Amino acid sequence: MNKFKFLRLLSLFVVMCATSLSSWAGSTTYYSKVVATAVGDGKVYASKASTGSPAYVEGSSEATNSGSSQNQSYYVYAQANEGNEFVGWFDNAECAGTALSTSASYTVSVNATSTTQGSPTTMNVYAKFQAVGGPELSYTEGHSYANISAGTYKNETLVTKNVTETITYESSNENVATVASDGTVTLLKNGTCIITAKSGTASGSYIITVIDDVQAGVTQIGNGDFEDWRGVTSSNHAPNNWNSFETNEGDFATMARAQQVAMAEGGRPGSDGFYCADIYSRNVMFGIIAQGNLTLGCINAGATTAADAANHNVSKIDDPSKSETISKVPSAIKAWVKFVPGKANANYPYARISATVHDEYNYITHGKATFDTDENKAHAIAQADSNFAACDWTEITIPFEATGNTTDGQMYIIVNFSTNAEPGQGQEGDHLYIDDVELVYPEAPEPVVYNKYISVAVNGTSSTPQAASIEVTYNEDNTIDFNLKNFALDNNGTPMYVGNINLPGLAIDEDGNFSFSGDIKIAEGDKEGVTTWFGPKLGDIPVVLDGTIKDEYFYVHIDINVGYPVEVEVGDLANATVSVSDALVATFCAPFKVAIPEAYQSAVTASIVSDVVNDVLLLDPVSDYVIPANTPVIIETAMAADLPVSGIFVKGASEKSLLVGVYEATAAPVGSYVLQSIGGKVGFYQVAEGNQPTVGANRCYLNVPASGVKAFFLAEDDATAISETLGEKTAETDGAVYNLAGQRIQKMQRGVNIINGKKILK
Repeated sequence: MNKFKFLRLLSLFVVMCATSLSSWAGSTTYYSKVVATAVGDGKVYASKASTGSPAYVEGSSEATNSGSSQNQSYYVYAQANEGNEFVGWFDNAECAGTALSTSASYTVSVNATSTTQGSPTTMNVYAKFQAVGGPELSYTEGHSYANISAGTYKNETLVTKNVTETITYESSNENVATVASDGTVTLLKNGTCIITAKSGTASGSYIITVIDDVQAGVTQIGNGDFEDWRGVTSSNHAPNNWNSFETNEGDFATMARAQQVAMAEGGRPGSDGFYCADIYSRNVMFGIIAQGNLTLGCINAGATTAADAANHNVSKIDDPSKSETISKVPSAIKAWVKFVPGKANANYPYARISATVHDEYNYITHGKATFDTDENKAHAIAQADSNFAACDWTEITIPFEATGNTTDGQMYIIVNFSTNAEPGQGQEGDHLYIDDVELVYPEAPEPVVYNKYISVAVNGTSSTPQAASIEVTYNEDNTIDFNLKNFALDNNGTPMYVGNINLPGLAIDEDGNFSFSGDIKIAEGDKEGVTTWFGPKLGDIPVVLDGTIKDEYFYVHIDINVGYPVEVEVGDLANATVSVSDALVATFCAPFKVAIPEAYQSAVTASIVSDVVNDVLLLDPVSDYVIPANTPVIIETAMAADLPVSGIFVKGASEKSLLVGVYEATAAPVGSYVLQSIGGKVGFYQVAEGNQPTVGANRCYLNVPASGVKAFFLAEDDATAISETLGEKTAETDGAVYNLAGQRIQKMQRGVNIINGKKILK
């Protein structure tokens, strides 16, 4: 055996003996492990050895100690990828709190407690990396619009980079909008403000413009504050909804296409906004000046000479990007302007603004009025224009003047700004700054509140009149907005709340009459303490309304169909008394509808005297036990009574019929008939000269011209019969029942019946 083999065997023997002795002595082997993990854009390495080139592994790297030492040191390394930097070592995956070390090379000591090789004592460490430059915040959507009716808005396009601290938010104008800790914006009023997100030294922001639903795109010009721009990173950019030479059309469009509008920072004094529009002139060539031009329509470059009819602005109604709709005609247009000429020019010192409301037509605006055609003029509804000299920021207001043309269709508006009032004039370097273009309308009138009464009949059953509040707004265009607030139905003494019946824009004539017929949606009311309104749940319901409001008179009648008829009367409350003596018959007339209560319908009859035939009065009972307003009737009852009644006052004289109602004590005309009891006999007695009885308020007298009858009596055998006293014009009878045509019938019918020569009313 050679020397080397001997030494090797000796070493092996020593090791084996050491192991056996150690086990025999009860010694323990400890196991530990370190796990290094990269958080961010970088690599990590872990090893028991501190020398040699680290073998980096993306994500994590591990090293295990299985030796006999209870305390073991590990070496971990961190290396950032390109464009990033190492921040530090941390003991948690969020890399929060104080770093264990900020050195890329870090020694970790593990005090092993486990003797199980499969589950060693483990320490986790995390290397944090971040992009060079620190935390960053930005919004990819830099300008947002929100309708105030939405209540809240949140821009979800926030991009974060290397953000470790809490993000906070703030609003530049809390009168317009406030912002919560999670970035949700509460919309408060029309306007513009900046919402800023912050974290440490980083911040990012966006502009939010709060718009009113009613105004947006209907009564105001879109982007009239010039806060929203397109193509701002390119050489050709423009405010959204507006057009200049970069979007022109026409035979010479390419030649004329150039940047002549710019987004200027700042704006008019006191503005909540951040930008305005700057339009400027340029020298095309050889001293030819192309003036600055900004329009809601489209620039048509149709000729090489500036002062040519082919060069104009046109409202292209088939292209929403080159036209602007409007729902009503404004009274004026306002704008903030700042005009800075390139140099003094005594001949052409003025910039210009013009605006035209027109109908559904590609309306053309010319730089010279002489170019306008009669055909084009026929489509203009209202116009406003003004020339103005050099000025610092100034607010100008220009009234619209009506042309006399009207339309029932869609309306449009074209607004133009130019750096010179004369096409082709001015000089290079003229600048016109524009901000906050706004259409002005007459102030909305305050509604007039009428405190009246309302009576409701459901399926013919009327409720007791109740106090009601009605708002009526009188508009300048001879229309009214009618709003019956907090309308309710009576449900066995308990109100059932329906809601508000709001009908805007009803035409009203010079006599105060207005009407409506169509489907509506009932809105929720605002009565304090009421939480449930069933009207909005009905959806579209048919409504017919007729009303009159004139001087002191107010009356509105509404028919509603909700699957069953609902009749509503609104107006002043009137009162009367139905007074029936022991004769059990009376006359009555009231300026309001009176419904005979169901409990009394079998004991009370109300009849209209509809005609006189053969000196016999024909009486027709009222329909559905309802005495219409201003309708004279004969009341017959089973007992004497004084019954107070009330209802909604309906203006007008009593209906013309044989009975004439009066509303104040009146002397009966000579020749008329008045219901009286003379000698114990009740009837309508003719009034003679010098002996004119007084007919009391809400009573009636009978007017039967040229009858020759002295009196009309109630038939003795039927309380509802009225017959003549002169002549016995009877049919030959034996107790049989006949009608007025002489035809025999099986039983008495409603109306006049003839029995034993007596004309009897049933």
